[in-house]
Amino acid sequence: MNTIYHNGAVRLWRLALFFLLVITPALVFGQYKGSPVKKNNLIQTLNSRQFQSRDIVQIITENGVDFKLTPIVQNELVAAGARPAVIEAVRNNYRDTSQSTGKRVITKNKVNKTQSGTGGNSDQRSAITYNHLLERAIDFYDNKKNRQAANDSLQEAVKLQPKNPRAYQLLGFMNLYGARNFDEAERYWKTAINLGGSAVLRVIHDHNGVFITSCKGSLFIAGDTVRYESDDNKHTFETRDQNIKEIKVNSVFKRLVQLKQGSFKIALQKEFKDDETNFSFAPLSGSTDESKMIIRLVGKK
Repeated sequence: MNTIYHNGAVRLWRLALFFLLVITPALVFGQYKGSPVKKNNLIQTLNSRQFQSRDIVQIITENGVDFKLTPIVQNELVAAGARPAVIEAVRNNYRDTSQSTGKRVITKNKVNKTQSGTGGNSDQRSAITYNHLLERAIDFYDNKKNRQAANDSLQEAVKLQPKNPRAYQLLGFMNLYGARNFDEAERYWKTAINLGGSAVLRVIHDHNGVFITSCKGSLFIAGDTVRYESDDNKHTFETRDQNIKEIKVNSVFKRLVQLKQGSFKIALQKEFKDDETNFSFAPLSGSTDESKMIIRLVGKK
């Protein structure tokens, strides 16, 4: 897109978390790279509201799903926040694993032949091992509250697939929201962005200039785009970096009026503005240092 857009009728916590919650150990079939997405895990992940719909679509396309899209299932997914693109991806990527012999699978409503056996090639085994390392890191971080063990697992994942951005994304998140280590978080997120991934930061979007009405969501910073998706699926914004005229922390006076520490604005170039000129956000943490890091990650300072 060439401009920020806002859809009032209708977004790594992290992309890595999605892989962990959704991708579970199973056989590797046909054109798919890994294990099929399970319905309950997809619903759980949709409810977390912390990843882009396009990422979910990509993962479903790469791995398939192990359930059919019945009207009841569709209603469940929509209730959990699934957008039309996610529904369509589920519809087109059902994998019948009920007769898992490694010889026949359903792929995009067609029956395909695959090689027998469950070992898969080295790339497939590497992908599964990588996802298991991320899963172990999440367990250590969220359930066992052991950041060091989580970090060790992620570092092992980095060694296994140094060009895969997902471990770096999670390392960035852990260092910011777990340890409040801004330098390390920024370093890992910059690596993730350079490898084609993104940084994801939890923010509040202002609706009326003073944050009296607002919505929570995630700000995704990639190599050439900035995107916001609200948790309630009612607000979406996206722009390319080149279309941003300015992104900066609001003045002290403005922040006092807004009663929001760390608030910042994104202003578009005149030719790219829509019905609004400026868009105001604030980190959920209220940290001005976090806002400054966001600006640096976008590359405008």
